[in-house]
Amino acid sequence: MHKNDNSNIFKFLKKNKTFIDKNIKIYLNKLNTPSEIKKIMFYAVLGGGKGIRPFLLTETAKIYGVKPALYIFPSMAVELAHCFSLIYDDLPCMDNDELRRGKPTVHMAFNEANALLGGASLLVYAFKLLTLKDFRIKNDNKLKILNDFSDVIGAEGVLAGQYLDLEAEKKDYLLTMKKYKNIQEKKTSLLLAFCTRTAGILGGANTKEQEDLYEIGLLIGRIFQTKDDILDLEGTEKEMGKRVNKDQAKNKATIIRLKDINYAKTQLKNLCFKTKERLKGINKNTTTLIELIDFLNYRKN
Repeated sequence: MHKNDNSNIFKFLKKNKTFIDKNIKIYLNKLNTPSEIKKIMFYAVLGGGKGIRPFLLTETAKIYGVKPALYIFPSMAVELAHCFSLIYDDLPCMDNDELRRGKPTVHMAFNEANALLGGASLLVYAFKLLTLKDFRIKNDNKLKILNDFSDVIGAEGVLAGQYLDLEAEKKDYLLTMKKYKNIQEKKTSLLLAFCTRTAGILGGANTKEQEDLYEIGLLIGRIFQTKDDILDLEGTEKEMGKRVNKDQAKNKATIIRLKDINYAKTQLKNLCFKTKERLKGINKNTTTLIELIDFLNYRKN
């Protein structure tokens, strides 16, 4: 796939997002909660976005022959958890952003207190989805997935990454490549690695295959974040649906802060090549996942 190629990946992404959103709506509607909380949850989850994380989980699961009735639950869970992280990331006490996915951020639309409550509700319900009886897998695998999910989202994962990201904004903070990669992994890569490994667990992949899938997920996370760093400098607010040119102003921990834009572009190219080679090494049909790598490379938002 090249920059101007009319790939099916756009159609696949849209189709999968429609499927995931439809099921999320069904399950959120079952909640017995104040209408405002439910409204916030719908606003945050169904208000745009490409659904990269559930798509990655879905497509990886498909290559192992996993049925939608199984992969839908972790796919919904990762999307809810991701949207929780966006709500919190945008808060005045964090990045203080007013625009997300082309519309007001949750705290701007509903106020800060309700954003906190709505975000927490999404996260808790994400875990609930993985415990439901309808998610019919062996209890050992269910516990493993829940344990992984907790590690990825909690104090060893996304929450730690957010803390370290804020720490790195300090003027006297010495950012190194090791520190940058650690922040990038916790904030972005771990959840994507959860998607690929969980798909392998659902599909009966052996331990070695699960490890390979996990490493591929980490690489995809690095691709995603490196491209985000580049787009903050070269993207437009209209395309991105959020403010741009803010990383440098906020002294964010980016690859561009460490090196420069040319280094970031070279790094992105190398990461894409490496990830494709890893995918080709899996004895499965990984064509769609390889197309996804190209999409992430050339995306404009």
